[in-house]
Amino acid sequence: MLSIIGFLLTIGILVVVHEFGHYVVARIFKVKIICFSIGFGPKLLKWKSKHNEWCISAIPLGGYVQMLDEQDNVVPSELKAQAYNNKPPYQKLLIAFAGPFFNILFAFLAYYVMGIYGVYTLKPVIQTITPTPLVQNLNQIPLNSTIVSINNNSVTSWSSANKIFYNQVEQNPIVNITVKTSSTVKDKIIQLDLKKYLDNNETPDLGDLGVYPFKYLPIISYVEPQSPAAKAGLLEQDKIVKINQNNVKSWFDIAQIIRAAPSDKLNFEINRGNNLKHISLIADSSTDDNGQIIGKVGIMPTLDAELLMQNSYIKNYSVFSSFNYAYSSCLNLIQTNLTMLSYMVQGKLSWHNLGGPISVAKASQAALHQGVKAFIDLLALISLSLAIMNLLPIPVLDGGHIVIYTIECITGKKLSSASQQILFKIGLIAVLAISGIALYNDFIKLFNL
Repeated sequence: MLSIIGFLLTIGILVVVHEFGHYVVARIFKVKIICFSIGFGPKLLKWKSKHNEWCISAIPLGGYVQMLDEQDNVVPSELKAQAYNNKPPYQKLLIAFAGPFFNILFAFLAYYVMGIYGVYTLKPVIQTITPTPLVQNLNQIPLNSTIVSINNNSVTSWSSANKIFYNQVEQNPIVNITVKTSSTVKDKIIQLDLKKYLDNNETPDLGDLGVYPFKYLPIISYVEPQSPAAKAGLLEQDKIVKINQNNVKSWFDIAQIIRAAPSDKLNFEINRGNNLKHISLIADSSTDDNGQIIGKVGIMPTLDAELLMQNSYIKNYSVFSSFNYAYSSCLNLIQTNLTMLSYMVQGKLSWHNLGGPISVAKASQAALHQGVKAFIDLLALISLSLAIMNLLPIPVLDGGHIVIYTIECITGKKLSSASQQILFKIGLIAVLAISGIALYNDFIKLFNL
């Protein structure tokens, strides 16, 4: 029941935000609005205002703003100036862009308010190190040590450590990291030579270097549908004890074994509900960012949440500094979404990771269990994802309309109705295909197929 409530709240809020963007800008340009609907299909509730009809419809999977348009119905001569199709291309472009923009604005305001209210911030404590042969001295960094400074630049949080690390590496590949531990009085300085590392990595980052502020447990948190793990019967919450008779102490051990075994047979010994089980599978082969062929089975680790909470604190931003927090949060999420989308297109990430309504409902349920703050954070995340999806240059979506109106602005000519119909049919097929994949993924996740 909570998942249904969460889903309806999430979709309802974000649809209203998105469509209200179209509505506001259309009204600014004096386009006559016929109906503002939350949902599709038969109208369950409707009421009239001075300017248009408002309604809630039966299918809660979106919404729409119906504008006066000669392509839909005959428009009286006295109302032709208010018809959407008769507006200049730049006005139609701005109306189309307003929906995604309001989703971005909603996410920004959500993060801004949360920044003032207080957000969990990671302390600069190193919990996990996955050494790379490209950097020699990483194994000298003690686990559970706190980063004090990088090249004498004071560090206050993991975020600031990452920023300082990036800025310093841009200037010099030799970096001195000062850390302190509870067992030593004197701080320890570790010098890292990153010349070889930088030859293979364009964007220096502590996480990419193999230094993390959290710890992953050898417990499965997610099984990718139709992956070797899913087909073999591995489940969420399975604790991996051994792989090919190799004892597993951390998720790093698991990742190393799987990466080194492309297309090989792997024998898993797992603990499921205090019962030991043996499961065998053949790992897929994949190519990483460095062009190396690695093994992949389609599982993700469980974060040590208790340890994460211990190494976090609540930071309250001021009314001014929260602007920067909100901007950075939105920018990072947009970059992450675009990267994930790019990986799916390139085949580096399976389309089985694309979720639909059931995935949204489950995420909403989990967020509501955690409280209002977690739910707002989820709304911001989905709102930005919705904006990015709608800005894709696919006819039918806002991004497709923006492309068409941009062409009209440049050429000074309207695209013919026949051409638009062909483009919209192609766009509709693409949208239905993506929606079909998302629903299919939801179905196989629901029934653990």
